Amino acid sequence: MLRLEPRPQASQQMALLAPLLAILLTLIAGAFLFSAWGANPLTAMYTFFIEPVNSVYGFTELLLKATPLVLTGIGLAICFRANIWNIGAEGQLTAG
Repeated sequence: MLRLEPRPQASQQMALLAPLLAILLTLIAGAFLFSAWGANPLTAMYTFFIEPVNSVYGFTELLLKATPLVLTGIGLAICFRANIWNIGAEGQLTAG
């Protein structure tokens, strides 16, 4: 009989490899989707990752859009650290 036993701790190699593998698989899946839609995957990746930080205007727009998300994340981290659940963060972000 096969029995599953929890590991006491993830291996160091797996802790490093898992996020890198997730990023790689996400990029491959995105390239596949853009190819299926008839778009050039390299142009799409350039548009998503390079263009926003290519100019001062693009970088300030990136910061402008990221600031509410970062502040919401910090607020949630404080709540979760205090062992309090805040399930309304998405609505609070939308409401402003």
